[in-house]
Amino acid sequence: MTPVNRQASAESAGATFRVLVAAVLFLTVVPVGTAVFVLGFVHGDSPCVLCWQQRIGMALVALLGLFVLRYGPKPKYLGLAVLVAAYGVFMGLRHAGLHLARDVGQGFSIELFGAHTYTWSLFIFWCAIVVVGGLLMSVRPAAVAAASPRALRRVDHLAMGAFLVVMAGNLVQAFASTGPPPFVGQADPVRFSFNPAYWVWSLDEYHSRPVSLRGRWAIPKPDVALADPDPGRGPFRDLPRLAVVERRRLDLGVRGSPTGLAYDEPTDRFVLTTEHGVYLTDGALTQVVRGAVVDPLFAVDLGRFAGAVFLDSRTVAAVSENKSYVVLREADGTIDAVRGFRSFLDGRDQFEEISRSRLATVRAKMQYVMAAAVDDDRRALYTVTVPNDRHKRLIVSHFDTTDMTLSEEFVLSLAPDVAESVQDGDGALERVYVTGATAVGGYLYLMSAAHGTLLTVDLDARQVAAVLTVDGLVAPTGLALRRGRLFVVCADGTLVVVEGASRGAS
Repeated sequence: MTPVNRQASAESAGATFRVLVAAVLFLTVVPVGTAVFVLGFVHGDSPCVLCWQQRIGMALVALLGLFVLRYGPKPKYLGLAVLVAAYGVFMGLRHAGLHLARDVGQGFSIELFGAHTYTWSLFIFWCAIVVVGGLLMSVRPAAVAAASPRALRRVDHLAMGAFLVVMAGNLVQAFASTGPPPFVGQADPVRFSFNPAYWVWSLDEYHSRPVSLRGRWAIPKPDVALADPDPGRGPFRDLPRLAVVERRRLDLGVRGSPTGLAYDEPTDRFVLTTEHGVYLTDGALTQVVRGAVVDPLFAVDLGRFAGAVFLDSRTVAAVSENKSYVVLREADGTIDAVRGFRSFLDGRDQFEEISRSRLATVRAKMQYVMAAAVDDDRRALYTVTVPNDRHKRLIVSHFDTTDMTLSEEFVLSLAPDVAESVQDGDGALERVYVTGATAVGGYLYLMSAAHGTLLTVDLDARQVAAVLTVDGLVAPTGLALRRGRLFVVCADGTLVVVEGASRGAS
């Protein structure tokens, strides 16, 4: 290397280390130091278990920066810094994901410049990755091979001193707010105090559930096959039986298993859904009049269709188990099949897609649905939850059909006379698995795949007013009311017709 090149290399290395020490000082003093001395000791902010993960990640990145200042830009230090920062990005997403879906202004902990502290970590770790990437690009081979340890400058000593002071403060705060091992901290910490009388050392965050990267979002998809069809093992005793007047296999030639059913009285037609298929049939359910398979991807992810409703005699809405929906209108002979390519996988000239969006719920937010129904008189679309491992409540969500916006939600309860029929304690409604629904006259009829149970819901009282059972019903997936009789379709294509329940069904 010529003297000129050696001088250029030394100048470049000097600039690189100046940037690095500035980055280390910033990371140490601004996010980590401010968090402990200003937010913590002055304002009483106390980190939760996830906050500690983010703060420890920042401290480790700063520590690796100090190693680079002392021993040079070794690949092992820079590579480890990228890995730690990537972990910090994950933890930032993990933490922010718990709160970002809430309403405006809602969140957790102190807010800085319009964002809560835990969301800032995303930006900081992202900057750390960018800085390390820049260092990797600027480092010359001579700098890697240079003798180490390096001679430290005054500013390097300042960075190391600042790091030690800030870490000492964090140790004090961690001991007070978290406690020594095996205590790991709290999900909802109390205000920080130097008074030991207010310290909370808790083991509540220890649990035996398996670790999941998706956290509380790890909700399994619903499956009608998991429901126990035996009425004898259900939560209710001595249930009246509905008389079966017809039982036969559907021979409609549709693609896939039935997942939903609805009836339109003015046109005497049914709409039947499969996983992503929508089919209009005649009133006898013997012939498909019109059908299409909806493209479930793009713009809005349509999960497996859970049910369908008539919004008017020409317009249907198919609701997915993830509470997305698509509104389709019957083609009038002028639909451009090329335009239909964007909406349909098959039958692109059969329907016109009017809209595709999502139903937003509050109480039912972490639960899937497998049933939908419309009450024309109330302009109401109803969906009903199915239980999962984390959330088991039976929740009815009511959306206004004019704009598909949530109007109300309620947790169903049992009318007093129905509660007397519960045979083995509380939680009877958490054991039903509603896969079909239809509404008429202020009543909502719910077909449960678990134990072949039909529930009649008084929508004004928000109570289950009656419970009946249907013998021999296996994996029902759709329910419709036609001329006083209930039509139940099952996953294997069986149609069961029973005498309708008395309330509002005549």
